[in-house]
Amino acid sequence: MVYLDIKSDYKIKSLTFDKLKSIKILNLKCSDYYILHDGVLPSKKEALEIFSDLPPGKNYEDKFVLGIYKNRNELVGIIDIVKNFPVDGEWMLGLLLIEPEERNNGLGKLIHEALVQWAITLGSKSFRIGVIEDNYKGKKFWGDLGYLKIKEMTRKAHIVNVMTLQISS
Repeated sequence: MVYLDIKSDYKIKSLTFDKLKSIKILNLKCSDYYILHDGVLPSKKEALEIFSDLPPGKNYEDKFVLGIYKNRNELVGIIDIVKNFPVDGEWMLGLLLIEPEERNNGLGKLIHEALVQWAITLGSKSFRIGVIEDNYKGKKFWGDLGYLKIKEMTRKAHIVNVMTLQISS
């Protein structure tokens, strides 16, 4: 079970299937993300995929699905992270989704800082993310945090910028 304090009103904790209804509501609030990535509004399928999607060669013990909560029980964000992918010591941040009303106030940076500190204690040396080329705000956010583009790849008809950040030596 993961539990991290971000600041007085925000916490990160493990997210479970029993929160599926809250996840679906959050996904709809974040429809801008899903329209940009998939061209359609999110459905129950996307909520389930947060728990089920795994990269090749990984298992569910390697995956953390975390909720970002405001005032103890209001789900305002989701984190999907897989340890040791694609190599040992590198963690793949598959999703950091924050509802629009909670964006642009420094919360994303605080969440990232908490994730970095937590991941270091579990042996992470770097984080990896993929940001689609058309996600200008996302590319700026990750670049401002120090992520560097290492390559491009194509996924679901999008050019994806693969970016990494060294977090520990």
